[in-house]
Formats: sequence, structure tokens, C-alpha cells
Amino acid sequence: MLSLALFTLVLGTISFLAFVVMIEPGPGGRLQYLASTGRLLLHRYDLFDGLTAGETRRLYRSACTRRCHGKDVIEKTPRTALEWGQIVARMKKQAKADLTGTEARTITEYLQRNYLSNVPTILPDATMRFVKKHLWRLDFGESDLYFDIIYLPAGYRHLMPYLAFKSKPRDSDETLFIVYVNTHTGILPRWNLADIAAIRIDGKHEAKATTWQVLYEDGQQHHRQGILAFPAIADGGGAQAGTLEIVIRPPAMRERVFHWRLPIPDAALVTNTAGEGS
Repeated sequence: MLSLALFTLVLGTISFLAFVVMIEPGPGGRLQYLASTGRLLLHRYDLFDGLTAGETRRLYRSACTRRCHGKDVIEKTPRTALEWGQIVARMKKQAKADLTGTEARTITEYLQRNYLSNVPTILPDATMRFVKKHLWRLDFGESDLYFDIIYLPAGYRHLMPYLAFKSKPRDSDETLFIVYVNTHTGILPRWNLADIAAIRIDGKHEAKATTWQVLYEDGQQHHRQGILAFPAIADGGGAQAGTLEIVIRPPAMRERVFHWRLPIPDAALVTNTAGEGS
């Protein structure tokens, strides 16, 4: 029995060493590759949650670009954070994806960090045209700092889950804006936008923001999204024509002013009118 045990141990050792020699070493060497493989295996079963950036990328590539698609199909079509979550959840249901819940969560976060778009691709084209024309405002940036701001009157709060990361419609009297802050090369300052933002109705009656809630930011600090809230204003369909402005005053930069005409048209009415005239 002792001889058999020693023989088995020697054979196992030789087999392991042969395996180590034969595997693709990777950039960190064979031992690091084996350690990384072990951590990925533990992560698969929710036993380890400290993957490095390289290990997360390896998980994404093995699950998404080797089993299902070429990487161009994924990486050349940025999507919103919500859409990436829906896509990964759908792929998880398919047997060929072979993802555990933990792996699906990690891959979703990786896609949201690296291939994020502000513009939804799952909303109907007519809805997005309306949003871009009547609710969405943007500027061209200064010092590589860019703002995209979406005004959300009470009648359009149902769009929040599609436009704001992990957000639900709010039934409140607050005046709400979804704000994207982006930079291409720098790092976003840690501003509390509630301290540097105000709204004006018809160019007067300035009111300061009440809260700034950050919903999402990527690991590189290039993209941030949140909800900026102000006191209630009259923006219903019966309101008289006027203007709404939001003013953002970044420290040591020029102020940014974004304009909307009030009242915001009713989307259903606009769609019906367009259909009748076509």
C-alpha cells in the first residue's frame, strides 16, 4: 500500500509538472496563470470576489467573445448600463453562455465600465427623437469636461429606468434632471453638483439644487451619472409658454447654461399629429 501511495504521489507530481509546462504561460508566467485560473474558479461559485482587472477581462473574453460573438460585435456597440444588464441576463439564460450569477454580475459591471453609452438603444426611435429634441441638452465641453442633461417632467418619469442607471420612476413634485458628466482623458472632479447648480424660469427666480445623487461612475473616473433635484416648478401642459434654464457653475471654469422651452409637448400628441400629417 505504501508503495502504491508513493507511486500515485510521484505520478501525480509528474502529471502536474507536465501540465504546468504545457499550458500557455500568459504575461505573468505559468504559476500566475494557474493562480489566476484558481481564483476564477472560486469566483464562479461565489467563493472569491477580488478579481484583478486582467482576470475580469479574461472572464469576459472567455464567456462572451469566444463562445458567443466576435469582440467587435460587443465592443463597437456601446450601450447604456441598463441595456448591458439586460443583455447579459439574456445570455445567462442560454446554455451556451454557461454563466453563474456571480460571473454574470462581474461581466455586466465590466461592460458598463468599458463600453458605456448615454444613448439608449432599446427605446423606440420615435421616443428617442422626442427625448433628444425636447428633453435632452448637451454642450461641447471645456477643458475636456462635457455635460449631458435630460429634463424629466412628471409625465416622463416612466423613462427613468431606461435613461438612469438602476433608477426607478419617482412620484414626487421635485424638478428632476438626469446628468451625465464625462471626460475623455482627465479625471472627473469630485463636485457635489447640488452646490454649483441652479434653475431659472424665464431668466429669473433662480432656485438652488436640493440634492445630487450619483447613480453610476466608472472605475477610471471618466464617466459619472446622477440625478439632480430642484424645488417643484409648474411644467404641466397648461403652463404658459416660457423658458427653463439650468445653470452649472464649475469652479474655475465658465458657467454652463442649458435651455428648455415650456411647456414640454405631450409625446402622444406629437406622435399622433405627426402620423396624421404623414
